[in-house]
Amino acid sequence: MTLRRRLAMQAGVYAKEMPYTDPHTAGPGLWALRHQTSAQFEVSVLPVAGATQWRKGLEALAVALHRHQFERSPTINFGRMPCGFRRSSGNNRRLVLAEKRFRGGPCDGDEQYHSSGIPPAGPITKGDPQDSEWCGHEWSAWQPLDPAARFPAATARGLYRIRDAGERDLLYIGEGIVKARLIAHWRKSRKTGNAQSDVFRNARRLECSWVLNDEWKPHHRLELECDLIGSHLLIRSVAPPAQFIG
Repeated sequence: MTLRRRLAMQAGVYAKEMPYTDPHTAGPGLWALRHQTSAQFEVSVLPVAGATQWRKGLEALAVALHRHQFERSPTINFGRMPCGFRRSSGNNRRLVLAEKRFRGGPCDGDEQYHSSGIPPAGPITKGDPQDSEWCGHEWSAWQPLDPAARFPAATARGLYRIRDAGERDLLYIGEGIVKARLIAHWRKSRKTGNAQSDVFRNARRLECSWVLNDEWKPHHRLELECDLIGSHLLIRSVAPPAQFIG
């Protein structure tokens, strides 16, 4: 997608009603900032040659470096909203048929996305992505990615990483309910016809490691995941090969 087309998706920021999160997830937050502070938005762009994976990796690195310098995320990244505004829903056929599509706007209550983000847990500019203290976290020991492995409790949430044992680069970095996500990746490694599945299936021996924290809110995990992806690209000069390919 071109820069011109992507920026055009922000036209709803200047509409009378708050835009939906489609076609651009930042639309509702920018609309709210404009109504809250009378902000005047400006844009700067950097054309990037190469595949989508490389471009998205650089985006993660840019956000991670911002967080590293200012110890906070850009205001509207990771689904966050200014206090006093409810975020619009998405805009797709499924939501319309379920009568769950809605426009946001001013509100009195508190939502999870109103809470502040968190700073990086540690330095992103040094270390090894396979270390036990990478980016300031206390990672679990590496173990085989296999349904018989001793995974965390079924409801435990946090961050995880996957590697091909013996290789220097990680294969994937993720967040969420750790056990469920890791088993989903293992299942992908048994399938064909998907770019991410091919990466996992071609590994000689898949291993995984994680860090848990049920106090992290969803956008906190996304912030920390972004730090990890950016750090990997900065240190290893590539994004993990299964990242950003579905």
